[in-house]
Amino acid sequence: MADGVVTIGAAIIAAGGAVVVAYASNFVAEQYRRHLDSTGWASAIAGELKSHAEAFPLLRQLFTDLLQCVEKEKPIPLYPIPMPIDPVFDSTPGKVGVLGAQFAGEVAFAYENLRAFRGAFFVVIEHHKEMDSEQLTRRLQRLLKLIEDNETRLWSLIHGLDAYSELGFEKSRFVYWWSSRFTFGRNSRMPR
Repeated sequence: MADGVVTIGAAIIAAGGAVVVAYASNFVAEQYRRHLDSTGWASAIAGELKSHAEAFPLLRQLFTDLLQCVEKEKPIPLYPIPMPIDPVFDSTPGKVGVLGAQFAGEVAFAYENLRAFRGAFFVVIEHHKEMDSEQLTRRLQRLLKLIEDNETRLWSLIHGLDAYSELGFEKSRFVYWWSSRFTFGRNSRMPR
């Protein structure tokens, strides 16, 4: 009878261990999927923002040229164009949270600045013929200032998103959390 109890006890321990391993494996797999999702989205957002940031020198030159046209009382060569979109961000803005609080706030800030810039620029494009030279100069200077004030911050965000997108799973916050609980006294440092 004692052999039967030991056998049943071993079977229960083995079954319990299998359940724990299955649960832990499922949990780790879900964390890995989330990591891939967040790093992929970070890379896509960085690419989209980079395409905007690389246009800044051209826009700076455009606004400088337009300001010279206003100063010299020449016609402003602006023509209606459709409102640009941001296909990556606009497709899933709710995913911004997968980037973590710091990146989520910076990404939201960057896209809202882009929207404000576009809105102000479209007012100039659509109504520049109705504006006097002083009003047109002020609006063009504000657009130029918006670019100059935010260019460094945008590039910093792009570099941060690029670095985050290259972060391996072994350096993710989950792995840090897991290892800090199960290292039995060894020190671990969380990646920043």
